[in-house]
Amino acid sequence: IKMLRDPRKNTVYFCSALTVFQIMTSVIVYFAAPLVDKFGFGAYRRFALPTIIVLACTISYMVVILLLSAMLSEGKFREVVQSVTGASINSAIVGTVILSQNYGLRLGESVVFGLGSSIGYFIAMMLISEADKKICHERVPQAFKGLPITLIYISVLALSVYGLTGH
Repeated sequence: IKMLRDPRKNTVYFCSALTVFQIMTSVIVYFAAPLVDKFGFGAYRRFALPTIIVLACTISYMVVILLLSAMLSEGKFREVVQSVTGASINSAIVGTVILSQNYGLRLGESVVFGLGSSIGYFIAMMLISEADKKICHERVPQAFKGLPITLIYISVLALSVYGLTGH
């Protein structure tokens, strides 16, 4: 919600960067996670995996920033980096990578799972963005204006999406 209301951040840049970080982090973790067992830290996998994911996010961020700084003009780089930085540490990346590791997905499956998660995140952001523009209605009681009505909307949206999954 904060990102959607920040005029300095672009939703398309954010979601594009999220997708790139998601895929890069999935690939890095896919190859790095087995090293935990290989070096005898299998008992600590539960603690080591989040550390590996954070390091993979950091590496992904550094690579993307270096590529963007080389490819874009300084003005465009400053515009894009506002959205890219928030995407690099998004909890959607961590959750998706942990799930793909826990499910034991292969590399291709992990990448597709990350891509699907990023697309789902983008659709959710678009739905929330549209609703944010429309729920400023005068019939909304004063106590519910702003964040409360937005959170109610997100809750109903989450329940409807959960219902579509067959539960």
